[in-house]
Amino acid sequence: MKKPDYRTVEDILKHPRWDPLAGVLDMDRVTAPQMRILDDFLAFVEGQALASIWDLTVADFLSFDERYKSANRLRSLKKALKTVLPGQPALIVLTDAIRQKEAAARPPKPGPARPRRLKVSIPEEELPDSWKEALADMVAGIDRPGLMAPSPKMVPTYRMKLRQLACSARKAGLPEAFTAEAVKAYAADMRKRKLAAATQLAAFSALATCGRYMDAGRPVLDLLADLKRRSEAAARKEPKQKYAKLQKTGYSPVGIITRADELLREVPDLKCPRSQQAQRNCAAALALFSVLPVRLADTRIRFGENLVWRNGAYELRLKLSKSGELYDAEVDPRLNRFIDALILRGCDRAWLDAMRQDCMASRRPLFVRNDGESVGYNYVSDCWRKVFGTGEHISRTILHTFLGVELGAAGTDLSLSACGQSSPDTAATYQDDIVKKAGRIKGQAALAEVAQDADATLFAFR
Repeated sequence: MKKPDYRTVEDILKHPRWDPLAGVLDMDRVTAPQMRILDDFLAFVEGQALASIWDLTVADFLSFDERYKSANRLRSLKKALKTVLPGQPALIVLTDAIRQKEAAARPPKPGPARPRRLKVSIPEEELPDSWKEALADMVAGIDRPGLMAPSPKMVPTYRMKLRQLACSARKAGLPEAFTAEAVKAYAADMRKRKLAAATQLAAFSALATCGRYMDAGRPVLDLLADLKRRSEAAARKEPKQKYAKLQKTGYSPVGIITRADELLREVPDLKCPRSQQAQRNCAAALALFSVLPVRLADTRIRFGENLVWRNGAYELRLKLSKSGELYDAEVDPRLNRFIDALILRGCDRAWLDAMRQDCMASRRPLFVRNDGESVGYNYVSDCWRKVFGTGEHISRTILHTFLGVELGAAGTDLSLSACGQSSPDTAATYQDDIVKKAGRIKGQAALAEVAQDADATLFAFR
């Protein structure tokens, strides 16, 4: 039977191992139980002959606690470390050890996770064989009599629209074939879902391309052409949701960074480590991509691979998913604090240089969850949607609007470069449409300020 430990704080501090730390301990916060378990752990570390805190691994913590079935002792050690020696990188490793021990003690799951239930599409493997053959030919770049092979980057879109078309046909009790009746069922489903006219236009355009490639027949192609014309006419009349969502952002990257800064300052007040890390991620996602508005596919950034530290600054190096062009940019030093926060994950800034080097060497993803695992594909857009009600794609419109209003055509050129865009049509769209509309928005905002005594909703943008 183990002898009870009745040592006081004063007794523990008499050991030479505490001499380097005695001067920095907050004696008002330290308790004897915390000091006892921490002293036991430091004694264990001495026995392992570890040269540095960086040598500590999950296995070391599990070995320290191997005589215990639950993770309670490790949780007590974590609480002691946070109180006595706060901000240590070892806390991250200890948290991983606790998580691993809890997982080992947890009873096995009853079976494989239930697959996600599809509501508006069917699994790709359930598509008709002829459709799957057509998609395979698209991927292989094989031309067909009806159409040349489309761009490989568009194939996922065509695949999804075919899955949706088959789902609509199935729900309507129709054969899963490329017929006019199936297309009508698909159009009816989109209307029931109240999808925007622009969204319907994109869907019919994709199906028209598939129809020509698969030689669906003149009746189907004529129907799709008619649906495209109607959707296009409705889209011209329909107020773009983009502008309504744009108002929530304040039209300015500066305003977004200010909001991100507020989120980052709130992190220490959050009690849950999972929430703290999620808020750090959210703040960085808003701040970085407000001025570096790449596409969602390009936001899966890794230290040492896409993000490097050189001469006291972070540099972003990407190969853009859409164009394949190189995208090099130096991150404004005023945004460094957001990246540093993702590196530290709550640790003291004294450890920043060492932890940054470790992230670069390990090629760690920029955005990780509290458990150290990489986030999902849509994570950055989800962060924007949580704060502003719309995905990260709105950042390109914000930058175009902000620079276009302030600098005119020169601002559009600057924003095109920042967004990694080069199409003349894109430039014309932003300069002729969005910038003019943004000018009216600013005018309405100014008018609302003048008419402060009136009902401000009279001047709301429609």
